[in-house]
Amino acid sequence: MKKCFYYIILLAAFAFVACGAGRTPHSAAKHFYSSIAEGEYDEALAITTLKDDADPEIYYAIMEKVSRSIAERGGVERVEIVEERMAEDEATAVVTALIHYANGEQQEEMCDVVKVEDEWRIDVNLDSK
Repeated sequence: MKKCFYYIILLAAFAFVACGAGRTPHSAAKHFYSSIAEGEYDEALAITTLKDDADPEIYYAIMEKVSRSIAERGGVERVEIVEERMAEDEATAVVTALIHYANGEQQEEMCDVVKVEDEWRIDVNLDSK
């Protein structure tokens, strides 16, 4: 019975984390970067503004390049949100994250976040990559 209770609590925790991924600009950005760091590209893709009709092959090619870069640095130790700048219309924001790598390196990343149907998403423009 204790095992069953443990699994229920664990599933509830996962559901809580997943649901909270797009509640604020900084939670969406942190979820996005953490998903990439863990190699969960589909999870990261799900919280972007890429349309269903967009060719995800470019996205996956970029993610593979990022994955190699992460591996060269020994992996991601943690993702720290440094700043969140909300626009006056409260529909867009810019989030600055500091990526801490296992080898001691740090990299600052900025991403645009946009509110789509009451959920914050990472604004991705593959044409600019």
